[in-house]
Amino acid sequence: MRKLASIRRIAEIKPIEGADAIESVRVDGWWCVTKKGEFKVNDLCTYFEVDSFLPVRPEFEFLRKACFKSTKHLGDGFRLKTIKLRGQVSQGLALPCHIFPWFMHVNLKEGEDVTDFIGVKKWEVPLSPQLAGVARGNFPSFIRKTDQERIQNCYGDLVKTHKDVQFEATLKLDGSSMTVYLNDGQFGVCSRNLDLKETEDNTFWKVARKLKLEEALRSYGRNIALQGELMGPGVQCNREQLPDHDFYLFDVWNIDGQCYIPPWKLPEVVLDLYEFGSVIKTVPNLGQSVPLGLNLDQLIEKSDIKSLNHPVAEGIVYRSMTDGVSFKVINNKFLLQEK
Repeated sequence: MRKLASIRRIAEIKPIEGADAIESVRVDGWWCVTKKGEFKVNDLCTYFEVDSFLPVRPEFEFLRKACFKSTKHLGDGFRLKTIKLRGQVSQGLALPCHIFPWFMHVNLKEGEDVTDFIGVKKWEVPLSPQLAGVARGNFPSFIRKTDQERIQNCYGDLVKTHKDVQFEATLKLDGSSMTVYLNDGQFGVCSRNLDLKETEDNTFWKVARKLKLEEALRSYGRNIALQGELMGPGVQCNREQLPDHDFYLFDVWNIDGQCYIPPWKLPEVVLDLYEFGSVIKTVPNLGQSVPLGLNLDQLIEKSDIKSLNHPVAEGIVYRSMTDGVSFKVINNKFLLQEK
């Protein structure tokens, strides 16, 4: 699970040109703007990632003017997103640990997850009724959820272990996560968090039926889950301006083996399912490379590309050709355009 709030260390501090009261600090691969002099290099901090939804508490009141949101699905709170201050991209929020009174008697360790302790939630736009559907149950425990780690959180570790490893790069599409599975004869369709009942108006199920995924998976005869993006009208503002709903596959989860199939095997599965009557699109393949041979800034810069029909792509997902390791690099231009 993603650590939305955690104890981290200040790795670097740099001034912001023309700014007297603020400066930029680096936490792992993230740069964020803080008060000048608030931190020294190697200080511990409480770091809140982009997409955090912070509870209404006195410690966060300074965010009210810029970040306050009142929602039905999450309640009241403060949403953190990528912003620009004095020309500097700021991602997330770093605060001194001592400002939180409940931390005074706790032995905090670097890397500790304090998301639940503080009451931080993940910011998500509520789904429309056609997407939300009716839950049959929670997301199946025998399938891994589709949530890649961001490169800013894992670059330091991966560059030690995967610097010379070949990865396949695919375009990250801005849709809604969709999983379709067959497990021991049971067919299911899921949104990001729920296993959905089939109803006439649910878009996930309508797309699964349109693509004849149940029939194809039953003919295929293996316990697998297809994971991809639901795209089209009413989904994430339909940035690609697609005329109809469709499914773009990016991963196949082997339920029996509890692992993802290697990227080079995915076309084989798509071809097999085609022979069984299902025509499935895949996310655009950008080729193979050794991305961790680049420094972090170069890797982020490479994510600034065009999407299917939009000049600004969400980013790139990299999957190892050998061992199942994967990560995503989100385009900062995309993040700055988020509403």
